[in-house]
Amino acid sequence: MRRRRLGVLSWAVVLLVAAATGVWGGVASAGGDCAGNCVLGVLELTGPPPVLNPTVGAGTTSSLTFTVTNDTAGATSEGSAGKGPLLVESAELTAPAGFAIQSATLVAPRKHDPPTAHVSIDTATTPYTYTVDLDDLDLAPGASISAVLSVTASCAATSGTWALSVQPAPTAHGQGFTVDPSSALSVGVTGACTLAFTADPTNAVIGQDITHQGFDPSGSPVEVEARAANGRPVAGVEVTLSAEVGSGTLSGTTSSTTGGPDAGTLGVAAFSPLSIGQTGYYSLQAGAPAFVTADSSLFQITDGATPCTGSCSGSASNDTVSAAVSVSNPGTGDTLSVALSGFSYQCPDWLSPTGYYPTVTTPLGVDLWQSDGSLDPSPRSVQVALTIPGSAPPPPFFPFYQVCYASTEPFSGGTLVGAAQSIPGYAGSTYVGLLPYCPVAATAADAPCVLSSSWGDGSAVVTFVGAPGDFWGSA
Repeated sequence: MRRRRLGVLSWAVVLLVAAATGVWGGVASAGGDCAGNCVLGVLELTGPPPVLNPTVGAGTTSSLTFTVTNDTAGATSEGSAGKGPLLVESAELTAPAGFAIQSATLVAPRKHDPPTAHVSIDTATTPYTYTVDLDDLDLAPGASISAVLSVTASCAATSGTWALSVQPAPTAHGQGFTVDPSSALSVGVTGACTLAFTADPTNAVIGQDITHQGFDPSGSPVEVEARAANGRPVAGVEVTLSAEVGSGTLSGTTSSTTGGPDAGTLGVAAFSPLSIGQTGYYSLQAGAPAFVTADSSLFQITDGATPCTGSCSGSASNDTVSAAVSVSNPGTGDTLSVALSGFSYQCPDWLSPTGYYPTVTTPLGVDLWQSDGSLDPSPRSVQVALTIPGSAPPPPFFPFYQVCYASTEPFSGGTLVGAAQSIPGYAGSTYVGLLPYCPVAATAADAPCVLSSSWGDGSAVVTFVGAPGDFWGSA
């Protein structure tokens, strides 16, 4: 069988002032749908060419151009000093939840009494609310001013409309402004922030550290990268690991924060130590708020692991069964792992009212791993002796014990079963069935098959040969 193992960013902002004939500013790109004293606000993706109704990627930073226009051409205010144009004194643009305006700087302001721009942050809200304020504008009717904003959409941001408010100059004498309903101030969010395992967990002995190197507690740690919608790493994200497949509890450093540029691991969270106190097949899931989760490849927690030099052997036991395993022809550098695994399956029994033999709840699994962590692909001869203490003697007409066997490859006596009996983390076909007895002069080509079975002193002992990567239990 071939088992598949199973932001802190820097920002810049530029405020631009467009030139126009006769007035300070330029003509807005939309508007004209408002009666009375109006202002028009437009947000565009900074060009060229500029794009109305812009969209930005989740977790990314984009350059947006904000334009505000005094759309009350010809309107005047009247005071004790006489009539004069109705001026816009200030404009305030507030971002929807999840958007952050990092800074604002005016470029090429009027030399005399220049306008100002600054970003304010309301830390009393969750998430924080960001506003850019443009002050001392003295924006005359028909004139406009544009600002290029560097805007970050958080991973939790959703499409929304920015809020615009303006204040008239003191000479307005009580007259106010209405925001033109044709203002284009919505920004969409596309994509999603994701997590990805950049260093998967690999096989480990029960209770020992799980690392990126199989059966090596001192190996490099498991790592997860946080990514924005454009694939760039995101710093400062708290990532949590949990066991997605498998019944044991994951212990150790199960939460870690992705590093920043100075850490040398931008966007990467490392997890060490990690361990699981129950044998079986596992997959870890990485999660973080507003991020798409990620699942690791499948790995195994075993009762033991033995480096092979020539032949090698291993064992495993629990309250109901013990197993002694030997491999006569391992590959150079192979490691033998033995585990009583935490899943179950059944073999068909046509004579039983249920149609099945009793459920195998802790099947024995044997694997040979190469030094690179992959399964040894070569045919190997594995001999197993299962001892079941407290067993009743076999019935007179069936004086043999049999082995309920599971494999991802067809074998003599095996039946293809449905998804309900699939091996965890394995998407292919699964075959289960009782092993036949080996011929008198058995060879490796006859495996899997039973060599012998006996009962004595209250224990059943069944010896058989199998292939690495398959699962065995007695029925």
